[in-house]
Amino acid sequence: MKKFFQLQRGAWLEFGLATILMIVNIVLTLTFPYFTKHKAYYDSAAYIAVLFGSFVIYVFSLFWTKKKSTNDIAVVLYGFFILWEVSYKLGWVHNDLLIPSPEGLFHVFVEKGPEIGKDVWGSIQLLFWGFLLAAVFGTLLGLLAGWIPRVREVLLPISNVITLIPPLMFSAYMIMILSTFRQAAIAVIFFAVFWPTFQGTVVRVGQIDPSITQAARTMGVGTLGMLGKVIFPYCLPGIIGSISKSLRGAFMCLAGAEMLGINLGIGFFIEKYKSFADYRCVLAGIVTVGFITTVIDLAVNKLKAALIRWEN
Repeated sequence: MKKFFQLQRGAWLEFGLATILMIVNIVLTLTFPYFTKHKAYYDSAAYIAVLFGSFVIYVFSLFWTKKKSTNDIAVVLYGFFILWEVSYKLGWVHNDLLIPSPEGLFHVFVEKGPEIGKDVWGSIQLLFWGFLLAAVFGTLLGLLAGWIPRVREVLLPISNVITLIPPLMFSAYMIMILSTFRQAAIAVIFFAVFWPTFQGTVVRVGQIDPSITQAARTMGVGTLGMLGKVIFPYCLPGIIGSISKSLRGAFMCLAGAEMLGINLGIGFFIEKYKSFADYRCVLAGIVTVGFITTVIDLAVNKLKAALIRWEN
C-alpha cells in the first residue's frame, strides 16, 4: 500500500496543480454568476459530479500507472473546463443555443438519462450482432483464403474493391432490401468490419513462419487441423489486436446508420435533437459516443492482455 502512494517530486507538484485546478472549477461553478445576457440557467449538480468523478479516476490512474502523462491530461482537462466556464459566465460566449455552459451540457444526462441509456443499449445490441457476425465469418474466410492460394486469388481482388467503398454508402440500399431498419444497421456494421477483418487475417496467415507449417505437415496435420491448431493460434494476437480499431470504426458507422431512419440508438438520439435544434442534447450525444468508444478501447486492451499472455 505504501508503494502505491509513492510518486516522484515532479509528479507530486503536477498532481497538486491538477487538484487546485479542479477545486477552482468547483468554486467558479458554485460562486461565479452567469453573465446577464444569458437566459439559460441549469443546476450545477451534474457538472460537479463529473468533476469529482473524473478526479477520482485521475487519482486512481495516476497512482496505479505512475505515468507523467496522466498529470498532463488532468491539467489540460481542468484548464479547458475553467476556460469554458469563465468564457461563458463572463459573456464571451453569447450563443446559448450552439455553445451551452458546462452545467447545461452535463445536465442533459439528468434530464434525458433514461432515454440516453435506452439508446446506448440499443446501439450496443446492434454493434454486438453486427460485429460478432463480421468478426467470425471474416476470420474464418480469411484463414481459408490465406492458406489456400486459389481461394485467395478469387476473394482478395474482390475485397480490395469493396473496402474502397465507405460502408455507409450501402445503408440507403440496405434499408430498401431488408425488412427492418435494425437489420439494415447490422448489415452496415457487418460490411464495415467483415472485409478489413478478412484482409487482415489473410495478411497474418501469409506472415507465418514456413518452418512452423512444415513441421506440422511432417506430423501429418491435415488442412482443418492446420487451420484450427496451428494457423489460428498464430494469428490470434493480431486478430484480437485489431478488434479495438474495428470496433471504433463499426461504432462510427452504426451512429451514421442510425441517423438514416432507425428509431433507436445514440445516432438516432443525436439526429432527433438536431432536428429540434437542441444542441445541448446533440453535444451530450457526441460526448456519449466518445465515452463509449473509450470504454470499448480500454476493455479490448484488457481482454488482449488477459488472453494473449505470451505477448506481455
